[in-house]
Amino acid sequence: MTDLRLIATDLDGTLLGPDGRVSDSDADALLEAHARGVRIVVATGRPARWLGCLDPIRDADPHVIVSNGAAVVDLATGAMERVRAIGVPDLHAVATAMRAAFPGVLFAIEHGYLFGCEPAWPVRESDPAGQVIDETLDTVHAPWEQLTAHDEPVVKMLAMAHDLGIDAFLAQASALVGDRVTVTHSTPPGHRGLLEMSAPGVCKATTLAAFCDELGVPAASVAAFGDMPNDLEMLTFAGHGYAMGNAHASLQGRFPQAPTNAEGGVGATVRRLLG
Repeated sequence: MTDLRLIATDLDGTLLGPDGRVSDSDADALLEAHARGVRIVVATGRPARWLGCLDPIRDADPHVIVSNGAAVVDLATGAMERVRAIGVPDLHAVATAMRAAFPGVLFAIEHGYLFGCEPAWPVRESDPAGQVIDETLDTVHAPWEQLTAHDEPVVKMLAMAHDLGIDAFLAQASALVGDRVTVTHSTPPGHRGLLEMSAPGVCKATTLAAFCDELGVPAASVAAFGDMPNDLEMLTFAGHGYAMGNAHASLQGRFPQAPTNAEGGVGATVRRLLG
């Protein structure tokens, strides 16, 4: 692919293997692309505090989009930029509607480096690979009204339902909340239902498109990789969108397929694109 100018990749289930790490082969491929002048973008649903896994590709100077497009993180300084927060009235309206429709639903919010959740939320926080997060992390367990009274902007709202399949939860919640928030998920099959909500119109693709505009990179020169519903818009935006071999059913058949994350699918495809 001679016109490749930017590579955008999701993390969990995509660039990260089942062990939650970037393999040497995947890292080498991205570092080679960077050396050839290709910009590297990581676009993840993860919050800013879950980026230690990027150490193997730091030398590729990745542009890091977090919380499904709601913010950008400078890896060198840890600063959060381009924050697009959910308005407090919308937070309350969504919570009220969902409590009425889904008895027992639990809520949490992301401020970036601060995580707040209702008291019944699981106490020990784990990343998508099952690794328990540093217990010194600032985590607030409090009633909903106290969580939303915090001064820091809310970049993501989370909703957990234990007794509802994630795809059904997503479909019902999306219809319920309308355009107050953007609703998606990145939950593998068999895991508890966990919805991720951002400000209206915010997704990985919107932030990626803005970055491409600044660089003068057309969508046709972008290759993107993902595996979950929260990657759909990004793969659609890219001129060369690839669904991983382990991708969610909603992505399969809609995009060219890369090998699975366990097979180093991102690195293998990048090498092929580089020629």
